[in-house]
Amino acid sequence: MEIQNILGYLLNTSARLIKRKMDKSLERYNLTTSQWAVIKLLFNKTQLTQVEIAYELNSDRATAGAVILNLYEKKYINKLVDKNDRRSYVISLTEKAKDAVKEIDLIVENVTEEALKGLSDKNVEDLYESLKHINKNLSEGQNGNLERRNF
Repeated sequence: MEIQNILGYLLNTSARLIKRKMDKSLERYNLTTSQWAVIKLLFNKTQLTQVEIAYELNSDRATAGAVILNLYEKKYINKLVDKNDRRSYVISLTEKAKDAVKEIDLIVENVTEEALKGLSDKNVEDLYESLKHINKNLSEGQNGNLERRNF
């Protein structure tokens, strides 16, 4: 079988191309797709700890910590000491981040439309369901929870 017909190759290539397009579109906000994922998560959840962010995004704590630090330095998030655990921080969005979400949501919508151009509504629905199913199959038994991703 040719590499171009292997599922993992196709998924990886599609993800890379979408990420590249998103990163280019987010440059004016000085954000990456990883940073956007944290912002969108916090927009929907209001506030989380670093551990919760890592869990929600199926990431490790060190990677989440680096993204959080970058967002803090760019003034997109606030960090407050957790009242229940003085060793951790509760992370929330700044007004700067909240203001950017509506505009970035439109960018995400446009990139998604471009990626799905030419597919019928049924094809798109089937694609989303198939990807969720693949994620569920491959995340069973892991600490991550891909089913709850929504960004």
